[in-house]
Amino acid sequence: MRTPINVTIKLESYIAKPFWPETSDVIDIEKKSGLNRCRTESTRETALKSYLKKEHMTLEDYQELKIKAKREWHRLDNDNNESPIVIPRHHLAGCLVETVSTTPAAVRGKFKTNSFRHHVRITDFLTEKTKADGVFDRYVKLETSNQRNRQRDSFIENVVATGTIQILDQVNEESLKHLFAHALSETGIGSSRKMGYGRGEILSWN
Repeated sequence: MRTPINVTIKLESYIAKPFWPETSDVIDIEKKSGLNRCRTESTRETALKSYLKKEHMTLEDYQELKIKAKREWHRLDNDNNESPIVIPRHHLAGCLVETVSTTPAAVRGKFKTNSFRHHVRITDFLTEKTKADGVFDRYVKLETSNQRNRQRDSFIENVVATGTIQILDQVNEESLKHLFAHALSETGIGSSRKMGYGRGEILSWN
């Protein structure tokens, strides 16, 4: 049996930076078509169209993939840019599993990384946000050189989000709540956590 717990959290800020299946598709198309090796716009276009034709795709199909690959948020309806933003379950579970793997027993309790997702199941957490509150703009050093690459990621702030956690009977609810509170405060959810994003607190737990 699983016991449901309704949880509301508040995050000071949050960056999603999702990696969509369409992102992988676009990368594969550009790599396999040789698009990035072409030096002129005309040869790029020729290489792309030739590859798409071989794959029974149109240029419109490719452009649609690019649009979907650039979506900055997970939403209740991912095809509607005005749909409420959600914090996806894999971001929440990933945050908790990382906390289990990096904290002492006093924090992680009896939880183990390999079984956590079995004992604790989490839904997406729904926010009331529908658009970004700002952009985190910075230069990031590339791993392979001393060059810096400019990155811009949209963020939302003062985020109240609600979802449900289901736990097996053998799970200690207070231990999980303690772990969750620590994860929100110290580990963080989403992207750019080392820069202070994704931190928050539990507002309600019942």
